[in-house]
Amino acid sequence: MRAFGGLPAGLRAVLAVAATSLLMVVVAWATLIGPDQVFTGPGVVERTPTTTTRTCLPLVVTTAPDGTVGTTVPDNPQGLPLCEEPDTSRQDAIDLVEQADPPLWLKLLVWAFLIAVLVAVIALVVWVVANLVGRRQTRARERREEVGFTTLGEPARLVEAITADAAQQDAALHDGDPRNAIVAAWLRFEVQGEAAGVGRRSWETSSEYALRVLDLVSADTGAVNRLAGLYREARFSEHPITEQHRTDALEALTAIRRSLGVRP
Repeated sequence: MRAFGGLPAGLRAVLAVAATSLLMVVVAWATLIGPDQVFTGPGVVERTPTTTTRTCLPLVVTTAPDGTVGTTVPDNPQGLPLCEEPDTSRQDAIDLVEQADPPLWLKLLVWAFLIAVLVAVIALVVWVVANLVGRRQTRARERREEVGFTTLGEPARLVEAITADAAQQDAALHDGDPRNAIVAAWLRFEVQGEAAGVGRRSWETSSEYALRVLDLVSADTGAVNRLAGLYREARFSEHPITEQHRTDALEALTAIRRSLGVRP
């Protein structure tokens, strides 16, 4: 079993399904042709013990050209009594079963089963291969994104996007209820990141993406933490959010822009 431990999970699944399907095909084949025909060879041959002393004279069984079976009495110089005629009914029944073809409905059922197994195996193999290829493409794309996110032009583009969006971000922070205003102002960092070509990764939350954008431009850490805390408080808390919270958020946003050289 250790030899299979080094194989990929998808390949191990394909091998397991193939082995199971082969077993099911063999069982269906045995059902179709009869269990006694699966293995070759005469098997166990029943033998009757013979003795040197014969107590009766067996009849000679003959088969006529038309298939009828008859018996004749052989020469009996010793005057032995005749043995009873052998009972061939059991052998005749076995021969009848072996020579008879399976019914049509059984053949159709077995073939339908074999086709269903084949289709299932093909579908599973295609799914496993597609899944493996999809994972490799996703990993390759993520590696390309990680390399692209660390290019030298990203911080400059982000600063330009934050500068261009400053008026809209200020308007969002001053407009409406303080709770909604703080949330809207924080979400503008996502808009700025997208405008600069820094996309959000598939596994990132909204907060993680905004923090990564601000980290790429080396924003004031203390101001970023204050504004992020106000955003979480405004979005997830149930207590009232006041104008003082709006003022604190505006001060933190001003400090972030000052650290980037962006005029308020």
